[in-house]
Amino acid sequence: MYPAGFRQSCNRVVDEGRQRLGLSMGIVSRIQGEQYEIVAVSSKTGVFVADEAFPLKKTYCREVAETGVTLALNAIDSDSTLHHHPLYQSLPLEAYISAPICLGDNVWGTVNFSCMKPRTTAFSVDDISYVELEAKRLAHMLEAAGFGTEGVSRPH
Repeated sequence: MYPAGFRQSCNRVVDEGRQRLGLSMGIVSRIQGEQYEIVAVSSKTGVFVADEAFPLKKTYCREVAETGVTLALNAIDSDSTLHHHPLYQSLPLEAYISAPICLGDNVWGTVNFSCMKPRTTAFSVDDISYVELEAKRLAHMLEAAGFGTEGVSRPH
């Protein structure tokens, strides 16, 4: 289903990224239409597992998929929009950073990290650049393998 070595690369990204950012969970997701699928996950909680799928509208990654832009929040409780998000009501993640994996003009998925505790400091430019670089590396792997570009179209 995925190019050779892709899942291993995804597992490395979420393991290393979670440690680097000091967050409890890392996910590489695949977005197809309104469906969000977990490709790889690294978590202290074990709440999610690889190949699990959810409606995109019930994930924080919906905003990243719709805009094609990285989102970094150190305390979701202080964000009036996401504080009322369906996921926040059932799993109150506080710190969240996500970058889109883009193939052409489409968002193929995301690289995201989160934690149920807020960060005491905002995500740095280096933190954001790191997550974006990992998303671009995964996109290059997919492109090199000729993987399809279907996904959520980005607004122009």
